[in-house]
Amino acid sequence: MPRCRPEHAAQRGMTMIEVLIALAVLAMIVTSVWSGFRGTIDGMKATETIQMRYSIVRGGLTRMQTELGMAYLSFNRPLDDARQYTLLDGIDNSNQDDLTFSAFAHLRLRKDANESDQSVLQYFIEKDPQDAKRTHLFRRESRRLSGDKADQLDEYFPAYVVIEDVEEFDVKYWDDRQREWLDEWRTTRNDMQPDRLPTRIKIRLVVRDGDDPVQFVAQAALPMQEKIDLGKE
Repeated sequence: MPRCRPEHAAQRGMTMIEVLIALAVLAMIVTSVWSGFRGTIDGMKATETIQMRYSIVRGGLTRMQTELGMAYLSFNRPLDDARQYTLLDGIDNSNQDDLTFSAFAHLRLRKDANESDQSVLQYFIEKDPQDAKRTHLFRRESRRLSGDKADQLDEYFPAYVVIEDVEEFDVKYWDDRQREWLDEWRTTRNDMQPDRLPTRIKIRLVVRDGDDPVQFVAQAALPMQEKIDLGKE
């Protein structure tokens, strides 16, 4: 007659060592999965930050292109008046240029405000007021044509940051007569271009992204080449 196996031997469970080994393997698997998942999340956050940063830069460039497309000069100025009501004053400061121009670019938000759709816009590089190691691209806008010189606008109109951490702002002006790009364009000077606008303007920005400089280039066409006479019917 065959011998029967003890019942408790058939139902023997896992030993403590086996349980600990199983838990260790499970912990290693969970740690590996979480590390990969966390790396993916960090990568997505970094990509989102870069995309947001570049979107701000492209948005600032697009705004500048749009406003330059509305730049104009006019005849409406008293003959004995030394002030320049409409202008394009592009000053070459190595890689940190100044650009001031008149345009049909101001949006009036209040009906009876002392404002006009004609304004003077100014773009320039300036240090951060709280951190001198950083430089930004600033934008200033008058709410009407005042005739003030480009270097006097800061006395009357505030400026705000358009794009942060801009190290270079280089502007070139296409001269159809000379068929070349010029470093400066001054309608405020009789010895330069007192009565005409460039047909195109090229903008180059160098933006600091962490430790690396990133370059952005854009062009704007200026369609209003003839001076406007607002007094004509």
